[in-house]
Amino acid sequence: MARVKISEYTAKKALLPAYLGVSLTSQNYVSLVRDLPRDLKNTNLVVKVDQGIKKRDKQGLVKINIATSQIPPIIKNWAKLGWSNFLVEPVVEHAPSAEHYLALERVRTGWQVSYSDKGGIEVESSWDSVKRIVLSPQGQASQVDYLDLQDLALTDFLKNLPPLLDVNHISFLEMNPIIIRGDQLLPLDMACEVDNTASSLEFLPDQTIADSERSIATLDYTTPASLKFKLLNPNGSIWVLLSGGGASLVVADEVADQGMGKNLANYGEYSGAPTDDDVYAYTKIILSQLLRSTIQHPRSIIIAGGVANFTDVTKTFKGLIRALDEQKNALVKAKVKIFVRRGGPNEVTGLKMMEDFLVKSNLLGSVHGHETALTQIVTEVKEYLS
Repeated sequence: MARVKISEYTAKKALLPAYLGVSLTSQNYVSLVRDLPRDLKNTNLVVKVDQGIKKRDKQGLVKINIATSQIPPIIKNWAKLGWSNFLVEPVVEHAPSAEHYLALERVRTGWQVSYSDKGGIEVESSWDSVKRIVLSPQGQASQVDYLDLQDLALTDFLKNLPPLLDVNHISFLEMNPIIIRGDQLLPLDMACEVDNTASSLEFLPDQTIADSERSIATLDYTTPASLKFKLLNPNGSIWVLLSGGGASLVVADEVADQGMGKNLANYGEYSGAPTDDDVYAYTKIILSQLLRSTIQHPRSIIIAGGVANFTDVTKTFKGLIRALDEQKNALVKAKVKIFVRRGGPNEVTGLKMMEDFLVKSNLLGSVHGHETALTQIVTEVKEYLS
């Protein structure tokens, strides 16, 4: 999957709950500087160009120990050079010897972690001090110990970070330098990349992360399968349970093309031959999120995927039906109808099993096999909701 850079501000807002920085542009900096939060007005500040570039300090694109009154002329000068996005945040006073280096990169077997207690702008000169391991889903906690990390804050940070990266579709995160103070870990600089699918869906990690997103990210990290979920609109009328990244993009694009983009409640997919237990747990979390809304208008669930080569349709449908069966009465009360399109091994048996359940539970919208275009069910959903 291709990766695209996001701003440092966006990454920090996603990963650091107490982050105090402010994002500015060349168009709005005058008014935003005037209205800076009190916590920023009364302290020394760092001002940076924030456009996904590295080695900013060496290029003169970082200013430290700046007063509020100094920000407008600094940004005005940078804007003349063509820069358009900027970041203002508090200074964290520290000695150069306190700077560490930490990076995580998604690899096929998990997350590759690179760490050095010699960080900062000259980290390349100490590159032989960088230790590297791979955190696998099954051995996450134990493998952290292989770095011989004596600091509990850093160890805990590494244990808790991967699910949060998954929630935000992050593929690469570099923090240099990073400061450790007591039980706090303070990344002073971040370089971050997300997969291009997330960026095309208007990646907005500065929103509050829902419990359902955290739960599915944790679930995803404990299974070899891929289980992804992003909550877009908790009160949306179109919910999706999709198999495969290709199908998820096709369905999301079709919903938008038919003028219903604002009604799309979530985005995500399950893939990688998940077990029926994986699919059951994944579906159960999403249904719980759907049923939290008290809206009165009808809703729909799209269960769809391409034509699978290996994934057993019957097996995944068993997991789906288990979760749906537990909530069938609540779903009927919420005016939910379910629309299905799937193909692959055991397609006929799986579709018959699903259709029988939906009819019996009064949840049937429609059920189709591979002979029906994937986009057709979006049209049917639109007709139902209108």
